[in-house]
Amino acid sequence: MKWYLIVLVFISLLGASTLAYQVFKMTELDAKSRGFKHPKAWGFFALSGNNSSGLLLYLIGRKKYLSNMNDVDKQIIESRKNKAGVSLIFFALSTIALFAVFVLEF
Repeated sequence: MKWYLIVLVFISLLGASTLAYQVFKMTELDAKSRGFKHPKAWGFFALSGNNSSGLLLYLIGRKKYLSNMNDVDKQIIESRKNKAGVSLIFFALSTIALFAVFVLEF
């Protein structure tokens, strides 16, 4: 296995894992601000499913509850959104590069 394949796989996995972590933390903070019981469980639930069905169910179910988020928590959410965007860019670009390498070499 070539060294650049290892680097691309590592970057792809790093981007995917940090994206999942940011989604987990944003969901946990949102669930906490809405007064849900067990916000960490809601964060894990949002990550479950191959087609993000857990996140969709959380987003549909949270409409019944008002958010009591203060300004500090809003800034944290915005920071996590930016970090999630960077993670998504790393994940997407490394996956595209990995696919291109596989097509060109194999």
